[in-house]
Amino acid sequence: MDKQKKNTKENTKENLTVDQVGESFEVEFLPRRVLLWRSFKKHKLGILSMWILAFFYLIVIFADFLSPMSPYKQNASIGFAAPSKIYWKHKGEWIGPYIFPLETARDPITYQRSFYETSELRMVKGVGTNGSPFVYTLGENNVTALVAQVKIDEIGVGATGEGLFKTTTKDWNMVRIEKEGIFKEPLVNVSVEKDTLDLYRSNPRYVKTLQQIGDLAQIKTVESLQKISVKYADGKTESISLIALEEYDFKVYPIKWFVRSWEYKLFGFIPSNLHLFGVDSPAVLYLFGGDNYGRDIYTRILFGGRTSLSVGLIGILITFTIGLFLGGISGYYGGWADEILMRLTEILISIPTLYLLISLRAILPPDLPSTTTYLMVVVILSFIGWPGMSRVIRGMVLSLKQKEFVEAAKAMGYPSLRIIWRHIIPNTATYIIVAASLSIPGYILGEAGLSFLGFGIREPQSSWGLMLAQAQDLVALRNYTWLLLPGLFLFIAILAFNLFGDALRDAFDPRSLGH
Repeated sequence: MDKQKKNTKENTKENLTVDQVGESFEVEFLPRRVLLWRSFKKHKLGILSMWILAFFYLIVIFADFLSPMSPYKQNASIGFAAPSKIYWKHKGEWIGPYIFPLETARDPITYQRSFYETSELRMVKGVGTNGSPFVYTLGENNVTALVAQVKIDEIGVGATGEGLFKTTTKDWNMVRIEKEGIFKEPLVNVSVEKDTLDLYRSNPRYVKTLQQIGDLAQIKTVESLQKISVKYADGKTESISLIALEEYDFKVYPIKWFVRSWEYKLFGFIPSNLHLFGVDSPAVLYLFGGDNYGRDIYTRILFGGRTSLSVGLIGILITFTIGLFLGGISGYYGGWADEILMRLTEILISIPTLYLLISLRAILPPDLPSTTTYLMVVVILSFIGWPGMSRVIRGMVLSLKQKEFVEAAKAMGYPSLRIIWRHIIPNTATYIIVAASLSIPGYILGEAGLSFLGFGIREPQSSWGLMLAQAQDLVALRNYTWLLLPGLFLFIAILAFNLFGDALRDAFDPRSLGH
């Protein structure tokens, strides 16, 4: 009989290919971690998700260094500003990335706010009223500022031909740059024609405004340059009345690398004010646009990621600790301990999650500090999540405690808790790792939902869910689509966690290891 088995085994080996023999050798002799990594690498989406998550956690850890603005700095005058337009060339020459400051304008009829780029005059060249040519350049000959004095004529023409005429003069330290030849002939005409006014009249939102203005056929704004005021370092000022403006140029605001700006503490204890990039005031760099308070959405996404991404890790740590401990005790001891613990878990599972979240959060005082609120949200989510984990661990422990190695440990007189934590729980590690990676998205969504409803993180702190609450306003959402960017990051993070968990599950599958 032994000889027959030996011959069968040898024949089987002869029928194996070289690749199959090599694979069989690896499965038998390579460490398990090597086999797991080899199996995990076969899951391309899992590898991609792992790098995406690593990138996300890396940028939120160094959010202070990567942020050009403080997440709490407000600039309401340019609230809901669009993402900054970055330029690379100036007058046809490559000078690197730069931007211009923003200012706000309101439509005379709709009162809707719009933004335009402005800048200081860097150089002006022309002819004065005395017939003498002039050239002034910022920073040369002690020139510290070039101020444009602009005449603004606002004309409202009625349907019968009667109109309103209003003239104002304004000194512009920051000059509008979006229109070529703004100071040259022909004068700039910004007008709203009758057809456009009729469209406004059809919208109930603007009826009251139009009634106050009257029956207008056209509204026209004309701007023209009158004087240039030159300010010097010694405080003196010189005004130049113009006959003609031949040439002018604007000051650019380059995006600088490794700049000194607002102070923070790296890793919570290292004081620093160094940032990866930034721009000089009054320019504001909005990579992803601004929110309703003029805060930088890019910066708040980085800081909000700290909250949203850490909730899952801390919540899983609490949930799995409670679930492992109670599930292990319930499955190992059985009896009355098992009955009490399992009935408790069934009661908690039967309570609707959303209502329990809202009820538990409502118990907390509304004036809690943001840090305390964050910890309470984590505790609430963990409190909801442990019953399911406990039931699964109980079932696994019931199976494992019948194994020979557990019986041997009992025979050697090991304490029950040592047997649970040193022999039974480690054999559930495969399930724990996979379940943890697949459960983290639930915690992230839970925090986002609470913050979105106003029961979680509150201002001035940020989280992706809290930032999405601004997108509830359909008018704001229609005009400022960049408010949805936190939702995009939330979607990518949750999808990456799910794909990463799927890859881990496949990697830990014994069949994928060749067993």
